[in-house]
Amino acid sequence: MVAAFLRAELASTRFGDDLRAVLRSLGADEARLADPGVTDARTEALRARVLGAHRGYRRDRGVFAGLPDGLTWYAAELSRADLAVVRCVDYSYWNALTDDTHLVGRAVANIRRGRTVFDVPNDRFFALADEIRRGAHAYEPMILYGTPLTILEGHLRAVALGLAGERAPAAIPVIVGLAHRAPAPHT
Repeated sequence: MVAAFLRAELASTRFGDDLRAVLRSLGADEARLADPGVTDARTEALRARVLGAHRGYRRDRGVFAGLPDGLTWYAAELSRADLAVVRCVDYSYWNALTDDTHLVGRAVANIRRGRTVFDVPNDRFFALADEIRRGAHAYEPMILYGTPLTILEGHLRAVALGLAGERAPAAIPVIVGLAHRAPAPHT
């Protein structure tokens, strides 16, 4: 999950430069940390440190504030229909765009109706949706957690996939973090 998060952030026009500054400040090698095939303990620890400095991972800050402990991460796929009921994080922009429902489907519907929030244009959503429709966009899996599924990383992609409609891939790759509960004792 951490390597996937870092890869997605490095590709982001919004977050990539900030992450590269953190990598430089920690003397971390971008290519090594973004390579999911490198799984030695030292690299994993450095990934966690970089993501902590960048976005609050394991520090209960930023996007990771309130993230449950002990999640187990799985590679999975969502259908286009599943995407509509995935939830956005509790953040003022997403709250307003979804009418406080947090649903990706509501954000998509509001954007299609021309709604903007905080004077932020929707151009980025439409541009990425066009790339997806043309099959020209390769993207990292979105990172989701919990039940109901909530986006940890990938809000832009989720909304753009929704806007792409039937021309979006039928199966959408995701990484999902789920908490496991001990089974109830038999009586």
